[in-house]
Amino acid sequence: MITEDYVSYRTAKLLKEKGFDEPCQFLYFSKYKPEGDFVGCFHARKNSEINEASYSAPTIQRAMKWLREEKGVAIIPVLSSILDNEKFLWDVKIVVAKTGESYSQGWIYEKPEDAFDTAIKYCLENLI
Repeated sequence: MITEDYVSYRTAKLLKEKGFDEPCQFLYFSKYKPEGDFVGCFHARKNSEINEASYSAPTIQRAMKWLREEKGVAIIPVLSSILDNEKFLWDVKIVVAKTGESYSQGWIYEKPEDAFDTAIKYCLENLI
């Protein structure tokens, strides 16, 4: 069964800090507990459920589209190699429209979704 892949909690927080405020199907929320932060995810029924302690949880593809369309930063998947004729290994290339600069950090992941989430975090922390 194919399922949607969502950005991580940390990436959702960074997206909100950088201006992503689109309603999504799911939200992350954080509640303080004596033993530390408790993080959960729930299905959003309406925009009114979004508050300062909740973060829209977009799919990875939606976050990448927002970066491309709103911030001019494209994340491009790159097939790095094939491991033992069984597994693909993935990297990403990041291109900034304003400057034409491109980045490839040499990240290698077995799952492209992991490479994308890392690249989204990198863009939000270093390029925007």
